[in-house]
Amino acid sequence: MNKKSNPKAIFLIGSAGAGKSTVGKFLATKLHYCYLDKDIIANRFTGELLISRGYQPTARDECEYYKKQVMDIEYKTLLDIASENLKLNNSVILDAPFLSYFSDKDYISKIIQQFNFSNVDTYVLEVFVPAEILKQRILDRNNPRDIWKLDNWDQFIEGINQKKCLWQNVTYIRFDNSATQIPEFTLLKNFE
Repeated sequence: MNKKSNPKAIFLIGSAGAGKSTVGKFLATKLHYCYLDKDIIANRFTGELLISRGYQPTARDECEYYKKQVMDIEYKTLLDIASENLKLNNSVILDAPFLSYFSDKDYISKIIQQFNFSNVDTYVLEVFVPAEILKQRILDRNNPRDIWKLDNWDQFIEGINQKKCLWQNVTYIRFDNSATQIPEFTLLKNFE
């Protein structure tokens, strides 16, 4: 009997509008990985928590309550679900910005320990596009959560440019998602 390879955990990072979800769903379909989108997992309870405190259900960027009380719960929920799948030897794609955690060089090591990602091959796939494409995609998707980003565009872009992922002990891949179609071979070869 052949030894089965380690499951993979792909941390899919990048700005809102860069196409993380498109890339993540593409990879999940082609590789038969479990696709875990933080927004899908958490938006319902996050919206209810924000409403219960008098905020709009879409408040994120400008909301200190979200940043200090809710955001970590969202990420821990995402990582708990990922951990359960990895224990079953199911590779996972974690689609979330993770921006607030970029400066912690040991973030991946902490995740591996805290969420028991043992015997897991860990990747970071950063999806990016130039600012002018990013703005057009954000305008096209017309998401209420993007109002602050568009109203404060220069500040939003400056924040993205300042936040570089410093995580160590992980295979790091950058993917320019500017093309209208995902170059299948170029992307998939990274996870063979």
